[in-house]
Amino acid sequence: MKPATDLKLVDNVFVKMHYFHNAGDTHDGHAHAFDHITLLATGKVLMKHDNGEQEFVAPHLIVTPKGITHQFTALEAGTIFCCIHAIRDGDGVDDVASPEITQEQAWDLLTKYELTA
Repeated sequence: MKPATDLKLVDNVFVKMHYFHNAGDTHDGHAHAFDHITLLATGKVLMKHDNGEQEFVAPHLIVTPKGITHQFTALEAGTIFCCIHAIRDGDGVDDVASPEITQEQAWDLLTKYELTA
């Protein structure tokens, strides 16, 4: 089962919270064109990535380098993690969108880069 999600955009920062109801729930794998941080707020996850797999226990900040495909599976019910990064208007590391963009423009960018699912 996929996790329940909640997405917020504040001051050019994207935060997507994932809530795993059950142990074994899985987040689809993906990669980014930039480094990013995942905040594991509660619970325990198995992170599968291009270089193998690792277990993490909350609280923990997980840094994923750009280009690394990664996927999370909850090892405990009630696990929560948040994917956090700047809103970008291109594929490069330096393509951070202007802080003056509107919520609608930010949403359009997130949809373009398939970050809303």
